[in-house]
Amino acid sequence: MKKTFSVLLVFLIIGISAVMASERAEVDPKILSAFQKEFSFAKNAKWEIKGHLTQVIFLLNDQGVMAWYNSDAELVTTARNILYNQLPISVIRALEKEYAGADLSGITEVNRNNETYYQIRADEKSKKFLLKASPSGNIIVLKKIK
Repeated sequence: MKKTFSVLLVFLIIGISAVMASERAEVDPKILSAFQKEFSFAKNAKWEIKGHLTQVIFLLNDQGVMAWYNSDAELVTTARNILYNQLPISVIRALEKEYAGADLSGITEVNRNNETYYQIRADEKSKKFLLKASPSGNIIVLKKIK
């Protein structure tokens, strides 16, 4: 019984190692190199190819970050969850004015095309919105959520 279990465990470990190696092998070496240069201190990188983009989720200074690279190994977008008090003061002031009393959650800082913006979910009584805020405090509704 122990021998059977040991043999199964060995095959399981080999299978998992093969899957992990094949997942990493699918990622273009140019993208891996660009990622290592851009985020040299990243830990626990997990890769996924989504259409024309390669997504990597990783830890940077113990904070979860998501990044997308195009087929030319160019960093297209990065995103990370942040806390309300990490928003720029101008965004906090605008939210307090325009969405006072709303439950704010899912705050994400996004960097795309050299632009930084913040996505925020706002729940007000029976209304739910996905908001986009610029660092200057300009807020637009991206989507009404039912």
